[in-house]
Formats: sequence, C-alpha cells, structure tokens
Amino acid sequence: MPATRPTQSSLSALPANAPVNAPASAPVTPAAGRAGAPVARASGAALRRESVREAFFNAARALFAEAGFSGVTLRRIGERCGYSAAAIYRHFEDKTALLFELCAQDWVRLAAALAGARAAAGTPAMALPAVLDAYVAWALANRHSYHLMMMMGLPADAERAIDLRWSERFPEDPVSAVLLACVHDQQAAALIDALHDPGDVTDALWTAVHGLAALDITFEHLPREDWQPLAHRQQVLLAALLRGFSRPSR
Repeated sequence: MPATRPTQSSLSALPANAPVNAPASAPVTPAAGRAGAPVARASGAALRRESVREAFFNAARALFAEAGFSGVTLRRIGERCGYSAAAIYRHFEDKTALLFELCAQDWVRLAAALAGARAAAGTPAMALPAVLDAYVAWALANRHSYHLMMMMGLPADAERAIDLRWSERFPEDPVSAVLLACVHDQQAAALIDALHDPGDVTDALWTAVHGLAALDITFEHLPREDWQPLAHRQQVLLAALLRGFSRPSR
C-alpha cells in the first residue's frame, strides 16, 4: 500500500514554510438547466450515493479489521450495513476496488490532518513535532483505517492492483509531501543539518512514528504496565532523532 515517497526532483525545491495541502477533489459544476428542480434532484441523488458509499466504507473498515482481506466478501460488507450484494456491486466492481477507494479516501484525510498541523504550528521548530504528533494521533483515533492502509497483509494480486491504482491516483504522495516539507523547514532553519538527505530524514521520521502507532494498535488489548505513556515515548523518540540529525552526516 502507500509506501513510496515522492521523488526528490518533485519536492526538494519546496521553499521553507511553503504550504502543502492534501489533494482536493475538483469542484463539480452542474450543467445549467431551465429549472432548478433537475439540478436539485441530481444533487440529492449524489448525496444519497455518497451516503451509501460511506456506509459501505464504515462496514468494510470493521470487517477487514476483524477478518483480514481474505475473510471478507462484498456480500458480507453489504449485509453488515443492510444492503444486498447487488447494491454494493453497483458501487464497486470487486473487493479490491472497494479497499482501494477506502484507503485512498483515508489517506487524503491523514494528509489533510498533517497539513493542518503544520500550518497551525507557526514556526519550523514547532511544525515538525506538531506534524509527527498529529500523525500518531490520527492513526490511533482511526485504528481500523490505519491498520488497513499500513499494516494489513494482502494477496500478491490485490497488492499489485492497488499499487497500480495508487500511483495513478497519487503521482505525488500527499502524506510524504507534508513530512518532507517539514524536513526542508527544519533544514532551512538550521535545526537539521543540511548535509543530511531530506528524503532519508523523512523516511527515518516516518518509520519512527509508524512504529509508535503500530505498536499501540497491535498491543491495544494486551497488558502494558511496564510501558511509559505514549506522549513520553513520542517525546523521547523525537528528541533523539532530532538531536542526531542536527549533527552532520558522516
């Protein structure tokens, strides 16, 4: 699933504090009509369609988390939210297509949360910690979504199909773009040594926060009395990483 970072040629030219936004859907302008009623009916139908798709997505998140990819069928997803198999097939050609659309939607939501945290932070020194905190917070607030996107194993054919669609939908990865922009901010402010490759730093930071989130999701129902609170672990990890990257690379 989403695992490739954007090429350096596409992102290394980002100036410090340049806004990075999650991709937005293109605005839809309804065709002009002689009366407002047809447009209103079309808008109502579109809203109903989106409502039904969201019901399928919500059911799929829970079922995939419970049974994994192989243990779920479109029929089961439809039954979970009170729709027939025929109804769900009108929206998605197969289970892989549904999973792709679900993960793509949630990936944009995650990117938007990170971009919002960066914009609200105000300074480069505050932006990177705020974005990394927002990453972990989003993952833990949306455990099913994060598990599907980053942790659930897939059969090889489904993995290939989703990877192909993913590269077409996201020629520039929106999550990695925000993280990389924060690294550029830090390097411009001399908080991370400029000799470090920004892509390598981004990968290391992403790996670290993913590990924090994945551990909490994996061990959600197991006793962890000997663990320090998550906020403390985040603080220690970030301090160690930034202290290391503030020194020249060897």
